[in-house]
Amino acid sequence: MIDLNSFEAKDFKEFDGQPFEVALFNVASAFIDAAATNLNNADRVSSGNLVESIKPSEIKISGNTMEIDISVLDYYKFIDKGVKGWQSGNPSDSPYAFKQPQKGGSGKKSSAMVTAIRKWLIKEGMASRKLSRKSPTHAISSRERRRQKITDTATSTAIMISGIIRKQGLKKTNFWTDAEQTALKVAQDEFGEALTISIINSL
Repeated sequence: MIDLNSFEAKDFKEFDGQPFEVALFNVASAFIDAAATNLNNADRVSSGNLVESIKPSEIKISGNTMEIDISVLDYYKFIDKGVKGWQSGNPSDSPYAFKQPQKGGSGKKSSAMVTAIRKWLIKEGMASRKLSRKSPTHAISSRERRRQKITDTATSTAIMISGIIRKQGLKKTNFWTDAEQTALKVAQDEFGEALTISIINSL
């Protein structure tokens, strides 16, 4: 029994309510936990803003209808489905695509994407240097090896990387889509159990 009114994806408290309300909370809990886990497994967590933005609403009950909303930063859909590169066309099944830059230009020199990439470069580069100072002989992961290659955090580098991503595309993760499937499986068990409890309580 889990209360999803929390600040972190996995920071839950006990929730006391009617069987179907508890079941709905538990399904939403499973969804949020799966989405956060999928994103981490895909190695697509940088600032943590996307994971931390996944939050549930209060349960809304209207007659025989009960619902709960889950909010998330709008760009989740691009991370989930990917974005087609204007040259590569990959991922080919993504409903989103980068626009080809105008003739004579290489894309925007200042954008939210460039800003985000530069912040990522600075954060990852700092993490690499911190780890090297702390444990020079530490066995490094593939992400840590990539971090070690980050030596230039200039805006010009962020612009260059942005151009490459727009050209080649942004890989999809299915972190949200797969979480939906996980939640559906949990719902079958949770609501079956809630129905049993409700029947017993009515006897």
